[in-house]
Amino acid sequence: MTDYSAYVTRISDLEQDLRESLEFVGWTDVVRPDSHVFIKPNFTYPYYKEGITTNPEVLRDLCGILRDRCEQVIIGESDGGNRSYTADDAFKGHGVDQICRDVGAEQVNLSTLPSRYVEDMIQGKKVKVQVPNILLDDIDCFVSLPVLKVHVMTTITLSMKNLWGCYPDTMRCLHHTDLGRKLTLLTKVINPRLVVVDGTYGLDGHGPMYGTAKRLDLLLASNNPVVADALGSRLMGFDPREIDHIIHAEREGLGTTDLTKVNLNDDWKQYQQDFTVKKTFVDRLSGLLFRSEFLAKVVMDSPLSPPIYKVAALLRNPHEQEVVSDLERVSR
Repeated sequence: MTDYSAYVTRISDLEQDLRESLEFVGWTDVVRPDSHVFIKPNFTYPYYKEGITTNPEVLRDLCGILRDRCEQVIIGESDGGNRSYTADDAFKGHGVDQICRDVGAEQVNLSTLPSRYVEDMIQGKKVKVQVPNILLDDIDCFVSLPVLKVHVMTTITLSMKNLWGCYPDTMRCLHHTDLGRKLTLLTKVINPRLVVVDGTYGLDGHGPMYGTAKRLDLLLASNNPVVADALGSRLMGFDPREIDHIIHAEREGLGTTDLTKVNLNDDWKQYQQDFTVKKTFVDRLSGLLFRSEFLAKVVMDSPLSPPIYKVAALLRNPHEQEVVSDLERVSR
């Protein structure tokens, strides 16, 4: 009997579907009455955008279900990358204050909490990540709550990529080198015990901050982040064995991409979609920053940054310009 379970369904009654998905993956084995549970949504934007950030209704219902069983539920996120917005902006933009009041949960800005560096050898190379102490010392069950969407740099962004938002430094964009290994290390030390993927909308074409939102009404859950990401990748039409961070994690023994070894509630192929990743010219230039911390520092955090950004502004397409304008408006 496999230890890995995953559940996928079309949403008809959100709360009931959430309960059934959690039951299928054995949530009560990891969430006990005295548990302290942490939920990490995907707040890649300072307010709710379909297919881009976690649907507040999914967050609300999940919080309510968990809070009815356990001692404490905490919703947490870090400040947006490159000083673009604060986690508090994102909490406000997604109605998290009201959700916490209604269900008795709490919210924390991970960028304001004590943290420490964790270093380990991942697939033959030593990497280091910064992790808030609360996630290492005080949490019994970590729940990753991502969106079903593509990402121009990592192909997909699901439960493991969602953990990058736990890196509390707003300038974590300077540390993308060896990102696949770093995401694997984060998965290893944070150890998500439950994954719920919000597929009410998926994001196609681009990502993580703009693209084409597709109404899917899908819900995916698993008791393992590698399994969740393998299944989510398949649902979007991608091969998880070709995605760097997923394959690193599998080789580290953190899960499997072989869905024949997973206890599934249904035939996932009937839910499969056809997603694509379309990189812009700016994306291709930005890809260089994922391979060199020195270059990332020069471009994003040096005296040369202002003139470089002025040149980049001339190269942005209308969607990229819209994102930049939105973030500037929020920061003001």
